[in-house]
Amino acid sequence: MLNLLKEYSKKSPFQSRFQSQLEDPKLRAAQEDSKLNGVTIDLPFLREPKLKLVLEERFFVALAVTVSLYIFGSVSGNDWVYLLTSAALSTLVLGIVIPLIQVIESDIFFHLPRESVSKERLNLRVQVKRKSFLSRFGLGFLARYFPVKWLLVKIKLVRLGEKENMLRPVMIEHLLNEAWVVAQTPKLRRGVYNLESIEVFSCYPFGLAWWVKNYPLTSEFTDYSLSLNAAYDSKIGVTDRTEARALQMVVFPRSNNIEGNFLYRLRAAGDSALFFSSARPIAALSSSSVRSLREFHTGDSPRLIHWPTSAKVGKLMIREFESEGLPGFDVLLDLTSDWQNEEQFELAISISLSLLQLGFKLGGSPELYITPSVDEDIELLPTFLTDLPAIAPGIGWAAQILARVEALVVDPDYGDYQVKVPRVGELDTMALLCPRPATAKDNEDFDEENEEAPPVDPKQVDLWVMSRALLEADSHRISSDAAEEALSIKAPIPLHAMGSGDRRQSAVDHRKGKTPPGRVLSSLTEFEELPHI
Repeated sequence: MLNLLKEYSKKSPFQSRFQSQLEDPKLRAAQEDSKLNGVTIDLPFLREPKLKLVLEERFFVALAVTVSLYIFGSVSGNDWVYLLTSAALSTLVLGIVIPLIQVIESDIFFHLPRESVSKERLNLRVQVKRKSFLSRFGLGFLARYFPVKWLLVKIKLVRLGEKENMLRPVMIEHLLNEAWVVAQTPKLRRGVYNLESIEVFSCYPFGLAWWVKNYPLTSEFTDYSLSLNAAYDSKIGVTDRTEARALQMVVFPRSNNIEGNFLYRLRAAGDSALFFSSARPIAALSSSSVRSLREFHTGDSPRLIHWPTSAKVGKLMIREFESEGLPGFDVLLDLTSDWQNEEQFELAISISLSLLQLGFKLGGSPELYITPSVDEDIELLPTFLTDLPAIAPGIGWAAQILARVEALVVDPDYGDYQVKVPRVGELDTMALLCPRPATAKDNEDFDEENEEAPPVDPKQVDLWVMSRALLEADSHRISSDAAEEALSIKAPIPLHAMGSGDRRQSAVDHRKGKTPPGRVLSSLTEFEELPHI
């Protein structure tokens, strides 16, 4: 009983909100038809590549007919029956030997791209080469008279967390020396795809027995040993525990160029300017607002001397001005929000990535925060957050996270688990942007008295600017007294006082006398609306 409870405590309390299924019915039917049903015989003495023989029902029917003919011929003494028996026996032997030779002579060369973008179709080129036994004896010219036919190539490309194969089997009808075929993927969904296996099938010419050649996915098919992840894994001992690592393809979410009109509605003051949010020094525009006074240094302009203060303190004092520029911001994505459908969640991810790209394009260094926090115990984290690559924080690291995240819901049977909120700080000089699912209460036409509002598009996503103080108050690291105090104080939200972002706020919080968690900057329902934010 204690062991059972111990195993239960290691399970993640999060479940995927949307159960993904294979959308293409033709692809699903093709996968079901491509499965071999029969007696499988492995050849353990061959390590690389692995060979196995699959004998289907028709083989045993033919074998039973051959045995019956032999028994009938031995009883009757008819030579014609013996001839039929020998022909049937030869067919069985050739039906096993010929496909074995074809599979051994064939080699597969396949390249999987490391990156792709959601909603794209990939044409993956597969090269099949033949190494004929006849060429070893100087009889390679005879290979054209014994071509390889009906060769089936099956590449298993599976999305992480699913079982369906993304690629259909490819048939090579005729092979002399080499052949090129194309395996096309459906519209790829965002996520991580693993190349699990590459197999070659042959049952030529009689279709009585299938020989399957399985290629090991080692350094022959992947350059993992030369990557930075391999160097990191070797330091922590991962390579000692695993013999090989499958090749992965990361499908990143779609992004679009954002004009950034909303930045002019955010308040820019002092060090909150986007130019100062970058780690490298960037020249910023001067302002007419005086930030402070300091002592005169050699090289300072005499025009900046503040003479009244200099006369009072008896030494020269220089005015320092605040820098004007576009405000800096960070991005928060709550995976546990009430997302209505997968399209809405994908739009929120595209908004998050586009905002991050805009920040880095303007010279800033915005950070990505997600809920649940990545600082949570590894036993409680979702699976996709435990397989992040070992790269430095930045736009690449954020894109890797956004390529893996899923809409989550807390398992009600787990217990009194509370989601851990990321620590985003309490300084509101940097805006905190948060894509959230739209609700009727956030609609500007919401009736506070009757609590009535027009229906909301289930794909609509609202871009909020949030208060970091209120978000921090929701964290479980803060006591209940601190949370009540934070709710009673109107936390500053980085919006211009006359900006259009003031037009909407949570009506429920307003009636309860509490400060709203933020304001809505923009609402989107389609990916094409992103440039106009």
